[in-house]
Amino acid sequence: MLNKKQTAVMYWSCITLLMLALSFSSKASATLINSSFDNAFEGWQGQVDIFDGANELFFVDVNDFSDFSKNFSTNADTLFLSTDFQGADEIFGVYLFQSFTVGATAHSLSLAFSAAADFFQVALFDSNANLLHDFDTDGVTADLSVLRGQLVSLEFAVGDTNFSLGDTLTVSNIQLADTSVEVPEPFSFSLLLMALIGLWVRRNSVTSSYTLR
Repeated sequence: MLNKKQTAVMYWSCITLLMLALSFSSKASATLINSSFDNAFEGWQGQVDIFDGANELFFVDVNDFSDFSKNFSTNADTLFLSTDFQGADEIFGVYLFQSFTVGATAHSLSLAFSAAADFFQVALFDSNANLLHDFDTDGVTADLSVLRGQLVSLEFAVGDTNFSLGDTLTVSNIQLADTSVEVPEPFSFSLLLMALIGLWVRRNSVTSSYTLR
């Protein structure tokens, strides 16, 4: 019979497929929303793994994040995920994710994170469960320019495998950058100056022609 640790490892091996089944649902947004967590967890979906002392429940949907306030919390633009007790239950797996369509001018997605956990994940996946970018191994900035128009999922996870809760993952400063660039002011001023000079030359030219007549 598998013990809790072995079972958890087995289930985490398929975490991507199970989470993607929900993240690529009708809840997908046109773009990543509430990335600064100003509105708590609006736009995000959550799941937890629960051990009640006798049974293990995996990937249980979180309908109200306030029911798991020790596991999901925010402060300013920072997200905190933690394995912890919820009453008498052990919450040994915590997941947060959101699917969105990459915009036509999207350039990159960057973030900052830190973890002290037996298991954690900060990653971007496509709709076929392919790993697009692992922020832990591939760097804190993901290139979105080749993913424009595609549906992707940004996912965070933290878990316990040694029966000692208190594993943590912190994510902050999520930034979506695009290629929309305004005309630099010096260049705009130069164009305006050239236009004014052109008008002045044209006006003098017209005035001269009338004078000659």
